[in-house]
Amino acid sequence: MATNSLLTNLSQRVDDLNFRLKYILQPLEESRLKIKKRRQILWMTFWGVFLIVALLTILLLPLNMGVSLPVPVIYIIAIILFTIPVGIIYFIIFAFWIFPKDRELQGLFHSQVIPHILSEFLSDARFIHEGCVSESEYVHSDIFRKRIDRYSGDNQTSGLLGETKVKFSRLHTEYKTESRGKNGQKQTHWHTIFEGVLLIADFNKNTQGRTFILKDSAEKMFGGIGRWMQDKFGSSGRGEMVYLEDVGFEKEYVVYSDDAVEARYLLTPSMQECFVDLSKYFGSGNVSASIINGKLYLALSGKFELFSFKRKKSLMESDTIKYYAENLFRVLKVVEILDLNTRIWGR
Repeated sequence: MATNSLLTNLSQRVDDLNFRLKYILQPLEESRLKIKKRRQILWMTFWGVFLIVALLTILLLPLNMGVSLPVPVIYIIAIILFTIPVGIIYFIIFAFWIFPKDRELQGLFHSQVIPHILSEFLSDARFIHEGCVSESEYVHSDIFRKRIDRYSGDNQTSGLLGETKVKFSRLHTEYKTESRGKNGQKQTHWHTIFEGVLLIADFNKNTQGRTFILKDSAEKMFGGIGRWMQDKFGSSGRGEMVYLEDVGFEKEYVVYSDDAVEARYLLTPSMQECFVDLSKYFGSGNVSASIINGKLYLALSGKFELFSFKRKKSLMESDTIKYYAENLFRVLKVVEILDLNTRIWGR
């Protein structure tokens, strides 16, 4: 039986957050507007100088320069030559006059505002904007086995939702391939392995084996033949393929485990329904998971903004805090969909 929801009254919580945070948000909003004004001044100055240079070039550039080029081409070359130093000056001013202030504002937002939003839903909440789930944890989940050549992420969040400890962050993992161009030059190509959120949560049972719930792409593409291929060749050292009774679950996922009895014990009919609901919530094919050593590793593919600072949004509008709260709510909803706070197993 599911526990009472810990994610209720979102609107009321957002109202409370806006009330409590208004004295923090006000100076941040003033800083945001100052930076916005600087951007506008710099941008308008750049285009003003560009138009003046273009006009002076057209009016003052001698037509007879002894160059065998069409007059429009001469004008274009002259404008480009004059504009390049202006552009360089633009980026230098941006780097020293705007960028540091922008970075400072983002840092203050992530250190002063986001922790309050997290604490509204999580106890013992911690947030590291430039941190992420470690590469060793990603590898330990064993959901993705492609060689990693580039690993990045941010928005690391952790805390307790009810009795369930959670940790998650955005991740982008890639591998590279190399090829030769027409002229023999080496070209590097980057390919995404996983992009989305990796969440680690207590599964509230010490497991002896390892169970994998992966998206079932082969059967969707090839039907029964794909199912047979997954059974014979798809395990890749993850154990045997485990058949379960829920038809909807079987259409969406393929399960491997090195302990089939334990896998069926973990993935009860109720839990299978929960995973089907999870697939509906995040989209078909966007959910993969593993259960290892009492931990659930959940890979949610897709675009997640989470707590990325939106410089175009006013911090004093109630919808701004609501936006970040809803982003958090979307990820934490996993705990309730999978009913992880229901204590039916002992550790």
